[in-house]
Amino acid sequence: MYRSALALILALCFLSDSRSGPAPLLAIREFGFSLNPNAQGDFHALFIYTVYNGAVVDALPMRTEPYVLQMAGLQESRANQDGADLFSRFGINQCGAWMEEDVVHTNLQCLAVLQLWKLRYRKEMVDGQGKGWANEEFTPSARQQVLLQLYRPPQFEDWHGPYFGEGAFRLLRDMQDPEWVQLYQIGG
Repeated sequence: MYRSALALILALCFLSDSRSGPAPLLAIREFGFSLNPNAQGDFHALFIYTVYNGAVVDALPMRTEPYVLQMAGLQESRANQDGADLFSRFGINQCGAWMEEDVVHTNLQCLAVLQLWKLRYRKEMVDGQGKGWANEEFTPSARQQVLLQLYRPPQFEDWHGPYFGEGAFRLLRDMQDPEWVQLYQIGG
């Protein structure tokens, strides 16, 4: 049994394209999102993406609260198996649970996640959150789309997404920076 498993692994390594190195043996799961509305009425969609060799091969839709809990390492997740606080790791403030002046704070309504709609829309789409940041009514301008491309792999050319992994975390972090928001609003 062990010999056949070893032979299979070696065969997969040798049959892969040697120019790009061996293909990964397993797909990985990554937290991510798209800027498309979802069936529940949100103006963005949250996912755990299954990624194999840089391509999204599956997407598990998620609601905001479990998404935040799993990203914070407070709930089991296939995309966060070591239970790390990914908000803290990537510098995304006031999401999940954090310490401030010796007091534990929690926020399952992570503003960075809830404001993803602002990247796509210009008018106020969510009561109490102000206007969106897009230069056009229902879509980012061409210049804003160029900025968004910096947060997803180059093979995904559509500004809708998917955004996943480190790029998604960087975008959520940058959305909390008023200077970045101003840059985005003027289109770079």
